[in-house]
Amino acid sequence: MTDVKAFRALSLLTTIGLVAVAACTIQLRGGDDSPPAPKAEQTTSDLARCRVVAPEETASYRHCQQVWSENRRRFFGKKNGPADAGQSDSTTGLAPAPKDQSRIPQGYPPLAIPDTSKS
Repeated sequence: MTDVKAFRALSLLTTIGLVAVAACTIQLRGGDDSPPAPKAEQTTSDLARCRVVAPEETASYRHCQQVWSENRRRFFGKKNGPADAGQSDSTTGLAPAPKDQSRIPQGYPPLAIPDTSKS
């Protein structure tokens, strides 16, 4: 008979534990009040909406240009803040970084440059 009492006690404790976990889960989940969507989700939905915009839709097209430039800025990691729609993304003012010369083997003769005047 002690096995039956132990089984009943164990099943009662298990049931109480499951009810407590379910009550906490329901309480933690909260109500139906959803917080405003984060900026990443808004950008994703804007990008999805901008896939079908035509240049003739002026207001939507300008908004989409801003969304696209912000997405490029985030993707390429520019740290200057939000991109303006009026600015171009050209890199004319940027100088290329110097090449790392440390990996070039030392002691080899320089490469011969072909003469173009011998033609």
